[in-house]
Amino acid sequence: NHSCMRRLLPILFFVFCAGIARSQDIPLFSQKLTNSFMYNPSLAGNTFGSITASYRSNYSGVADAPRNYFISAHTPFANHRFGFGANVSQDEVAVLKNTYYSAAFAYHLAFNKFSKLSMGVGAEFNQLRFSYNPGTDAYITTDPFFIRNSDGLSKPDFSFGLSYQNRFFKMGVAANRLATAWLEPIDKRQLSNYYTGFVQGTLPIRNGEDLLEPYFAFRKFSETNDTYDVGLYYTYNNKITAGAATRAGSVVNFTLAYRLSKYLLVGYSNEIITSPVGGYTGTSNEFTLRYDFNDQNYQKKFRQDYKQSLSYRRKALTTASIRRTPGGHTPKQLAKAQKRVAAFSPNSRYQNTKKLSMGKKVSSRKPTYARKRKPSYNKSRKNRAKAPYKRRR
Repeated sequence: NHSCMRRLLPILFFVFCAGIARSQDIPLFSQKLTNSFMYNPSLAGNTFGSITASYRSNYSGVADAPRNYFISAHTPFANHRFGFGANVSQDEVAVLKNTYYSAAFAYHLAFNKFSKLSMGVGAEFNQLRFSYNPGTDAYITTDPFFIRNSDGLSKPDFSFGLSYQNRFFKMGVAANRLATAWLEPIDKRQLSNYYTGFVQGTLPIRNGEDLLEPYFAFRKFSETNDTYDVGLYYTYNNKITAGAATRAGSVVNFTLAYRLSKYLLVGYSNEIITSPVGGYTGTSNEFTLRYDFNDQNYQKKFRQDYKQSLSYRRKALTTASIRRTPGGHTPKQLAKAQKRVAAFSPNSRYQNTKKLSMGKKVSSRKPTYARKRKPSYNKSRKNRAKAPYKRRR
């Protein structure tokens, strides 16, 4: 009847727009504003850490459309060598309520100030429940899926991920729900295992004032079902972030974020289905609030490193290294150079300090002594009296 179709329509649209028939248990949030360690555990603690809360309402043109709630926190520790994070996500699709708990632990191997390789493992717990009114939703009791799981479904699982990043890009791959993939037959799986990968550029613009971020993500749900996202985002003066992305299945989303302070960011994403069905489903809206534990001001960091690299390059390219006379072309220039660095000489570094025996300071000046005049040999010979001659016996 009409009531039954009204209840089933949100589920059908949700499954259609996700691109798969059995992966409605996989959360699909904007990875730009939410930390993506929900999909790749190696990204936990890869920055200074943050707390993120997000709400997503799907398909404004459909009654009882799916709703998603998400809260996440992650932080590094042990001098950024390790990271830890946790997620809680809940999806409400008509009579279904799926709650997803996960935690991630990551190890970060730093090669230098900007490059590091990260490895992470994640544990998750999925809890599926039915929320319906027996008086108005009696049709659900005859559904085969409800009959098999009328008491709900609870299942633990685990994931593994790898990622690498440097100053200009980062990339990663992850295998999610490995217990489902390895231990359960395909025809008896209640949850979907999936694989993800991404590549994201971080290109400084205007001497580091702005940031351009091209983005590509891929998710493989089965041998025949997969989806991808391609996007481009621009951050102006570390204040305003704007961008757009497209997803397989004729889905386009637009993102706008504003940093209220150096720690607090608020964002909004709007998703549209461009196929003919989009006229019936309407748009999806996602609201995000994020608090960063430390200042994410990449401009200051980039400008400081940029100036240091230029200074080092100028010193490396100077002609002083090919001069035959170290420190100057002439002896006068050499003397000036030696005088300039004399304060750093280890021979004079410990002068003007107290002696242990006397307790007095010793001046750094060398002591001067009055030069004694030697008497003239001729004058002394003239004035000298002659000694009497004594004959030897």
